[in-house]
Amino acid sequence: MIVVLALIIGGAIALPHLAETVPSHQGRPLVTPTGRLLTSDEIANATIAPTREPTAIPTIVPPVAPVFAARVVGQRASEPTPTPLPPTPTPKPVVPNGPLLTSRLVTFYGHPENNRLGILGEFASPAAMIAKLKAQAAAYHTADPSRPVIPTIELIASVASDTPGSDGLYLNRTRLPLIEQYAQIAEQNNCLLLLDIQMGYDSVANEVARLAPILKRPSVHLAIDPEFHVKRGEIPGEVFGSVSAAEVMAAAEMLAEIVRQNGITDKVLVIHQFRSDMLPDKANIKPIPHVQIVTVMDGFGAPGAKTKNYTTFVHDELIQYGGIKLFYTQDVPLMTPADIVALDPSPLVVIYQ
Repeated sequence: MIVVLALIIGGAIALPHLAETVPSHQGRPLVTPTGRLLTSDEIANATIAPTREPTAIPTIVPPVAPVFAARVVGQRASEPTPTPLPPTPTPKPVVPNGPLLTSRLVTFYGHPENNRLGILGEFASPAAMIAKLKAQAAAYHTADPSRPVIPTIELIASVASDTPGSDGLYLNRTRLPLIEQYAQIAEQNNCLLLLDIQMGYDSVANEVARLAPILKRPSVHLAIDPEFHVKRGEIPGEVFGSVSAAEVMAAAEMLAEIVRQNGITDKVLVIHQFRSDMLPDKANIKPIPHVQIVTVMDGFGAPGAKTKNYTTFVHDELIQYGGIKLFYTQDVPLMTPADIVALDPSPLVVIYQ
C-alpha cells in the first residue's frame, strides 16, 4: 500500500500542469504546514486554492567590485592594484638665448699682466681699460644701431710657451684667482669675459675642465686658439698648430652641459682661424643647442687681404656665426667699424689686439 501510494504521488508530481486544470487532492493525503495528516472531515470541509505556477524570482547579479574593476587586464584577483606610473612629461623645446641672437660683442684681447700679448695689458688699471673698451664698442653701435653692443674682455687663460715648463706641456696657465678677478670686473661693468685657451701640448678638454668653475658664471664664455696647440716634439710659435673637429665638439658639449646643469645663458664658443690647416676637418664642426659657435678670422694685414680671408674662412665655410680680429698696430690701414659691419655675414664678434 505504501509503495502504491508513493508511485501515485510520484506520478502526480511528474505529470505536467495544464493551464485550465485545477489539480485535485483526491487520491493523496493532505498535510498541514506542520506535517500532520488531515482527517477526513477536515479534508471534506477544506477549501483548496487552485495551484498556480510559482512566480519566477529574477536573478540579481551583484555589481562588479571596485577592486576588480580597477584591476589591470590579465592580473590575478589576489594581486594588489599597481601604482600607476606618472605620465612622461613632454620635453620642453630648447629656446636659444645666447647673446649673439640680438647683440654684437666688441672685445679687447690679451693678458692683464703682459703688454706684449695684446691691448688688455697696456692699461694702468682695469678702469682705464674698461673706459677705452666701451668707447670702441659705442663706435659699433653708431655703425649699426640695429645691433646692441656688449663690451667683452678676452683674457688668455692659458698662454703657450716656447719652453716646456715643469710639466712639459709648453704652457703657462693664468692663475684662477686673477681670472676670477676679471670675471667680477666684467660683471660689475656690464661686460662679458671670454677665456682664451692656447693649449700647447695639453688637450682642449683638460683646459675647459680646469676653467669649468668660472664658466658656470653666465657672463663667462670660451675661445679656442688652434695656432698654439701643437704636436709633441714641436714648439708653439715655431710651427702653426691645429685643433680637430672632435676636440672642438667635445668642448662645445662640455659648455652645453654647464648651461644645462646651471640653467644659465647659452655659451659663446669662439674659434680663431687664419689658415686652413688650423681646422683640418672643419666641415665636421656643427652647431649644437646651448652653444653659439663663432669662426673668428684672425691675422693682421691690409683691408683687402683681411676681407679675402674673411670670405674664405667665414662666408664660404660658415659654421654658425662670423667674427673678425683687428690689430691696432699691424693692420695698416685699420678697418673702420663701418667697414666691418658691411662684411658678409656681418661679424658678430669683433676682437681688438
